[in-house]
Amino acid sequence: MAFSIKRKFYESLPLSVKQGLCLIPFAWWAGKAYRETYQRGRWFDHASREELLAYQEGQLSKVLQFAVDQVPAYEHLRRSVKRFKSFDALKDFPILDKDTVQAKLADYLPREFNKIPHYEVTTGGTSGNQLKLYLDDHSQSIEMAFSNRFRGRMGYTPRCRTATFRGVSFHNLEPGVFWQYNPIYSELQFSPFHMSEDNLLAYVKQFIRYRPEYLLGYPSAIDMLAEYVNRNGLSSQLPGVKAAFLCSEGCSAIQRHRIEEAFRTRVFSWYGQTERVVFAGECEKNSTYHHFPDYGILEIIDNGGHLCLREGERGELVGTGLNNFCMPLVRYRTGDYGTRLESRCECGRNWERFTDVEGHRKQDIVYGHKGSKISVAALNMHGPLFKRVVRYQYFQENAGVCVLNIMAAPDFTPRDRLVIERAYNDKVGDEIKFIVQTVPYIPLTARGKLQLLVSCYQRN
Repeated sequence: MAFSIKRKFYESLPLSVKQGLCLIPFAWWAGKAYRETYQRGRWFDHASREELLAYQEGQLSKVLQFAVDQVPAYEHLRRSVKRFKSFDALKDFPILDKDTVQAKLADYLPREFNKIPHYEVTTGGTSGNQLKLYLDDHSQSIEMAFSNRFRGRMGYTPRCRTATFRGVSFHNLEPGVFWQYNPIYSELQFSPFHMSEDNLLAYVKQFIRYRPEYLLGYPSAIDMLAEYVNRNGLSSQLPGVKAAFLCSEGCSAIQRHRIEEAFRTRVFSWYGQTERVVFAGECEKNSTYHHFPDYGILEIIDNGGHLCLREGERGELVGTGLNNFCMPLVRYRTGDYGTRLESRCECGRNWERFTDVEGHRKQDIVYGHKGSKISVAALNMHGPLFKRVVRYQYFQENAGVCVLNIMAAPDFTPRDRLVIERAYNDKVGDEIKFIVQTVPYIPLTARGKLQLLVSCYQRN
């Protein structure tokens, strides 16, 4: 059963049935791919550098051989893959970017694509130009295993009570209630869409009642609660939190300090993308990122296209995924930049390391009519919603109202407009009214990039 179908089925169940599922061990309902990926984590934590490279050599060989045999865009590289070891053969593959995949999607799908169980996703759209991708049916289970391996360094297990602040859908919330319980992950999901000055005390009280062991979510949302807690001297009233895990956005030094002060814990960021080529998390001994060696092959490439091999060299993070065969992406540009560090770390791991991540994961903010601040990352719509949209851009002039300008594809219909508008308004509730309108053109910046949010709103 495809992941998207499983998720819809789960979300349609009554809460009592969802709670009953918790009687089943998490690793079993998560599936075989989850268990295999999670269980090998201990070996990677202690493996030598030579052992890690040997493992990667073998897995990369499988990916490249499959790519040249099955994927039209790569078949001309069959000779290189046959002649050289996989790391050397990889150098002959061209650097791949999002625009190329988008323009020639069929060339990057294997000939036996329809025989591989898969599901469709889209990139989060932080550039306003979503890329359609396909993932193996077990991809989400594997992703969950990597996430839990990372959090497990700080004692986390799937049964730990967690407070999350992410852009999931919040349906049928009662007045004054800005959260919902998701028992399968033992998490209380707090809405990032209703975090106004009038409501934040209710968030704090519910947080105290729930007594979570861990925090998870967008830096912008958690920071807003932290600022309120610090300003009102409420930190000592909060339950002890073992760690705060931040994702989907960059986190500033100021935000990190405020969150750690408010919740009296340490912040850990992790890095990944929908394309599933690079996955890294902060070390528990320092603030550098470890790239998971069985997730993908990481390269850091400078502006001249040369590999950054020495410590201190800076370049773009480029990844080759090792776990997705329905659409293997080889040497894929992430659009994010980092500084290479030597692999040896005080924690004992010998993984690829980098630091100072910068890139496209910005914190553009739209404002609700009650003063709530909503990160554009929370508004991401994954899936086929934008299938007939060329480009889109948010425009805000007044608090509580946001216009979504759309450059429509030729087959875009009035019904598509209504479906998109309804999806946004269902997601954010009564904090923001979304108005979707089609426009003939959305201009790019002088550097050829799309400004995802144009805001003329001036806060008092």
